[in-house]
Amino acid sequence: MIVYFSGTGNTRYAAKALGIMLNDDVMDIKELIKQGARVKFYSDKPYVICAPIYAWRFPPLVESFIENSDFWGSNKMYFVATCESQTGDAARHLKKCCKDKGLDFCGFAGVPMPENYIVMYKVPSEKEQDRIFGRANAQLARIAGVIDNYGQLTDELDMKLLKPFTALVNPWFFGAFVSSDKFRATNKCTGCGKCTKVCPYESIRLKDGKPVWGPKCTHCMACISSCPTQAIEYGRRTVGKERYLCKREPNIKIK
Repeated sequence: MIVYFSGTGNTRYAAKALGIMLNDDVMDIKELIKQGARVKFYSDKPYVICAPIYAWRFPPLVESFIENSDFWGSNKMYFVATCESQTGDAARHLKKCCKDKGLDFCGFAGVPMPENYIVMYKVPSEKEQDRIFGRANAQLARIAGVIDNYGQLTDELDMKLLKPFTALVNPWFFGAFVSSDKFRATNKCTGCGKCTKVCPYESIRLKDGKPVWGPKCTHCMACISSCPTQAIEYGRRTVGKERYLCKREPNIKIK
């Protein structure tokens, strides 16, 4: 079973590609995260947990979801992360999570994807995105081959020199950057409510036809990138920037 969380679609693409190549079920856990209830999974095949990298780790809401869920059937668990280029020390924390739950940690691998964190960076051009997805497809094929043969997955994006800094960078990032305070809706807002539906924390509500952000936020960029009229801004950091939302579907040929 392939279980994934995705804010702007990169991880959704990766999970669906792996589902095709492994002929396995694919499940989006965003609605399960919203419900907050303990979930029991069952799979005869290895579990594959897919999520983006936030400051060199899996998002806290994904790590918490794994810790508070039960996994039956297969004891094997693989982890696949989408990121721009670096995975930091994410594997170490996930390995500990598996150990605490009595699961067999079968490895971790990062997959390069287009940059989507528009609060800090620009979205790559369409031509550059095509190149990146070409690399991603090759990496996903490698990952699927390892999982299909019950091998040990390794991370080709592993940058060992960065690992010691994860313990500093991750708390700093979530303390200094991850906040909903600067999100706002401009006069282009139509009150459609799309932003309220895509928030994994259900922390956005409409008031007088305009979105209001609650305190819980993970900066998944789902609200700002899914807005059909580009009416959401994050302070001045996103003004004039292109939004990123991956709507591609995997075009995988099985040999």
